[in-house]
Amino acid sequence: MSGSERVNTTLSGSGRVDDIQGHPQGEIRGLTKLVKITEDVRKYAAEHGLTDAEAIESGMQEKRKEFLESGAEVYVNG
Repeated sequence: MSGSERVNTTLSGSGRVDDIQGHPQGEIRGLTKLVKITEDVRKYAAEHGLTDAEAIESGMQEKRKEFLESGAEVYVNG
């Protein structure tokens, strides 16, 4: 790995390793993903007659249910 391909391993405030700077276009791709997520939330909200906040809460509840039904394991062996 050359010096220009270094991975930023400093911890962010959330306690996770922040490696978005590890890729030359990481920041742009990160912003693109945020825009896509926002569009998806707004589309879901419109389809279900919800506000953006209600759509996020509904989506979180759906994911919570999926997580619990799958055994509530953070790491899956496989």
